[in-house]
Amino acid sequence: MKYRLTRLIGEKARENGWNEINQKNRLGLENGLEIIEVEINRGKIRIKIKGEGSVLIKRNNLVARLKDGSTGQIKESDEIWILDKKADEEYKLGERENFEGAAIKLEMTNNKKDIFIKEKNRSLQKSHKSINLILGLVVLGLLIAGTFLGYHKRIQNENKNKIETAKEEINKIEAEIESVRSINIDTALELAQKAELIISQIKVTDKKQIDEVEAMKTKIEEIKKSLGAESIDYEVAYDTNLIVEGGKFKGMTIRGDLAYLWSSELGQINRVDIKNQSTEKVVSDERIKLWLGIFNNGDGRYGFDQNKIYEIKINSLIETEIKEIKNIGDIGGWNGLFYVLNNDNQKIEKLSNKNGIVWLKEGVSLMEETTGMAIDGDIWVLGKSGRIYHYSRGEEKKYEMSFVPSLTTSRALETNAEVDFLAYIADNNTVYIYHKDGRILGKNYFGKTIINDIAIDNQNRDVLVLAADGKIYRIKIK
Repeated sequence: MKYRLTRLIGEKARENGWNEINQKNRLGLENGLEIIEVEINRGKIRIKIKGEGSVLIKRNNLVARLKDGSTGQIKESDEIWILDKKADEEYKLGERENFEGAAIKLEMTNNKKDIFIKEKNRSLQKSHKSINLILGLVVLGLLIAGTFLGYHKRIQNENKNKIETAKEEINKIEAEIESVRSINIDTALELAQKAELIISQIKVTDKKQIDEVEAMKTKIEEIKKSLGAESIDYEVAYDTNLIVEGGKFKGMTIRGDLAYLWSSELGQINRVDIKNQSTEKVVSDERIKLWLGIFNNGDGRYGFDQNKIYEIKINSLIETEIKEIKNIGDIGGWNGLFYVLNNDNQKIEKLSNKNGIVWLKEGVSLMEETTGMAIDGDIWVLGKSGRIYHYSRGEEKKYEMSFVPSLTTSRALETNAEVDFLAYIADNNTVYIYHKDGRILGKNYFGKTIINDIAIDNQNRDVLVLAADGKIYRIKIK
């Protein structure tokens, strides 16, 4: 399908670095850091938006806004509008021609070229003239073709050199990123953004070279995600909206391919087989509405509120009240035993006959107000500051974090004996991941998407993120 393209990039937008993308099947806008583009191929359209901006489609006087990653069929007479943030605001106010922002308008047509066929002339003289004319045109065509092919080859070689130079620069930047990411992850992100800018400046039209550039872009995007660049462009392991719409599930725990999800709003536990994408309700109970969390202990799954533990069974809960502990901060299990963070006295206590016994040795205390706990044979504790503390056999072990983030809140510390890393939630929208030797492995920032809970998928060595939009995203550990 053909299209008529109208460039509507305002002077201010040009000053701000906005340029047109006009490559084979790819049209759009970019400014070095942001990209708004459409890919048109065989009557289908695919949207890519990185940063702020919009793609609109107008059909039969109705306008729809297309999201990043969406695909669909386009029709003759459709209008596609590609807009940066400023132009989007202007469009909403009725502007269609004189934009200050950057805009591109595509009008889809299906016009075919007209073909004319001349009648043969029976005159010999005219025939000779025609032959001479044809020969002249052939020679001229060969000259033009030779010039074009030579020019095309030269451009191809220049672009190849540009790509090789960019690869060398980016390889150096990647080495720098690896050398600083465990010391200052924010500096590592700045380096990744520098690499992204270098790639965005490569302009090629050859398909093979376009594929090379796209592969470089994809690699840097993955690195950026692990360094804290805003993104929810993660694999979706499961969408809980298939169970009930609206992101109703508050927490989860995972063992193998089975995730147990709990909803305080519904008072319900659901079991999800992530591998087979199936689900079933385990139990509904009003007591679940008061739960603070859910966890594994051996082969069992448990929930807890301020002073009770509930073993989860099919269609039932087995309740155990904990004596003398009225304010549980977090709870974990190991070899059938339960360990509790007691918010009343800021101690770690081991449960015995429903009573709490202080697990820390005499003279050992928690270093700050705590917000989470995880067990892998030893006990790991998360402080409100975002620091992680390591305890073994009741004594504190030295654990130095290579990077301590600046944050407001921290919660939901996760690890187990089968993995070599820890993960927790910060400020309700970020997942920090640390190796057990103290090195920071990743910072995954979800922007405006709120994170409800996280869990570790041991089989794939991933962190699964239960978000408020109802989706369970998968963070792959580097």
